[in-house]
Amino acid sequence: MPQKGWLIDLDKCIGCDTCTIACKSENNTRPLSSPMPFKNGGVLPDHVSYRWVVKKEGGAYPNPVLTFVTSACNHCQKPACLASCPVSDVNNPSDENNAIFKRATDGIVLINQDVCIGCKNCIQSCPYGAPQFNSSTEKVEKCTFCLHRLEAGFLPACVTTCVGNALHQVDNFNFNQSGMNAPDGFANSSLTVPSVKFETG
Repeated sequence: MPQKGWLIDLDKCIGCDTCTIACKSENNTRPLSSPMPFKNGGVLPDHVSYRWVVKKEGGAYPNPVLTFVTSACNHCQKPACLASCPVSDVNNPSDENNAIFKRATDGIVLINQDVCIGCKNCIQSCPYGAPQFNSSTEKVEKCTFCLHRLEAGFLPACVTTCVGNALHQVDNFNFNQSGMNAPDGFANSSLTVPSVKFETG
């Protein structure tokens, strides 16, 4: 089965969050209005982001190190979200009547909003924090690999806007490279076999 995946160059990511902002703009994720506290009586609205940047500190004085890792759904070969979903059939993962399904054509993992019951099992099971609960719809949502853009012949918004050229789409991801060169703290790739690999130096 063909598989879309990610290639992340850790040496080129500068932590600018352009990918995060592009994703939020492209997908209109919550909050849709200003998150300023005074707009809502001092209460910040809940927040949904399909992509974010993890900032990791390391090293020791006088040589501190700051590493940035752009993160999103990794469209795994064995998605823990699908396996934990009570309204999805793990024996038939490409069935679009599942709440969570993995497309046979490109391996993209999607959530069917008409079937999702908002139980949050997928949120608990994903080792990458990809599924996000939307308190407005009471459903779970996540990165779709910008499927609407792919179908129109474009790259995902995060890839297009990456100013450091650190984030790339891989059209035929090789699962033998799953988690290759992963930074410290990245979940064991043997758990779900994520469609992401990393480059350094």
